[in-house]
Amino acid sequence: MVSSTLVLLLLVPILASELVQQEVGEGTTDDLLLTESQMYDTDIPFFDTEESANVTALMGKTAILNCRVKNIGNRTVSWIRHRDIHLLTVGRFTYTSDERFSARHSASSDDWLLMIHYLQDRDAGMYECQISTTPPQSHLIHLSVVEPETVIIGGPDVYINTGSRLALTCSVKYSPEPPAFIFWYHDDKLVSYERTRGGVVVSTEKGLVTTSRLLVQYAETRHTGVYTCSPANSKPKSVNVHVIAGDQPAAIVHENGCAAVVGLISLVLSLTLLSLSLSPLLLS
Repeated sequence: MVSSTLVLLLLVPILASELVQQEVGEGTTDDLLLTESQMYDTDIPFFDTEESANVTALMGKTAILNCRVKNIGNRTVSWIRHRDIHLLTVGRFTYTSDERFSARHSASSDDWLLMIHYLQDRDAGMYECQISTTPPQSHLIHLSVVEPETVIIGGPDVYINTGSRLALTCSVKYSPEPPAFIFWYHDDKLVSYERTRGGVVVSTEKGLVTTSRLLVQYAETRHTGVYTCSPANSKPKSVNVHVIAGDQPAAIVHENGCAAVVGLISLVLSLTLLSLSLSPLLLS
C-alpha cells in the first residue's frame, strides 16, 4: 500500500507537466518559459523581438530603430552604440553630443525609438536596447546603411543602325525601397513618351531591384545623344547612344572607335612576324 502511494505521488507531477505542455502546444522552450513567467509574475519586462527588428536605411536619410518592451513598469529603456559602448539615450533623454541622435517615446506606448538623422557610413553596426532590470536585459539591433546604385546595361556607349531597335535598361540596386519614380532624359530634356511609329516607350518594374526599360522600335539619327536614367532615390546614370546612318554595321563603327587599340595590336603582330622571319638569317 505504501509503495502504491509513493508511485502515485511520483506520477502526479509528471502528469501535471504533460497537461501544461498540451495547453501551451508545440511551442519552443523559450515560449514555455515566457508563458510560465507571465503566469507567475506579470511585472517581468520582455522584448517583442518581432517588432524590434534589424533596420536598413538610406545614406543621408533618417534611420528609426524601434525597441518594443512589454511590462516595462517603472523601469527605463536605454540605447547604447555597441562598437564603442557609447550611451546614446536613457528614456526620452539624449546623452550624446552628436545632435543627429534623438530618443522618441509616447506615453502608454511600448515602443522606444532611436532616431539617427543624416545617416553616414560609420553609423552602421549594432545598437543595444537595454532594460534597467537587475541584471539588465539587452536586445541587439543591426543597422545597415546603404547607398542605392544606378546601372545602365551596355554603357557607356551604345552603337546601332538606323531602323534598328534601341533598348536601354536601367536598374536601381541596393535600395531598401523602390524609387517613387524613374525619369529618362535625352540630352538633358525629359523624354516624351510616344507610342507612334519610332516613338519612345518606357516601362518600369518595381521590386528588390527596380528596372526601367526605354524602347525605341525604329531608331533614327535624331535619337542619337546622351540618355540619362534618373531615379528618385539614387544618383543618375548616363549612356551615349550613336545611331549610325547607312548600311555600315554598328559593330564595325564601334571597332573604329577603338582604332588606336587595333592599330597597336597590328603593330605588335607585324613586329613579331618580322622578328620570326629574320631569326634564321641571324642564326646563319
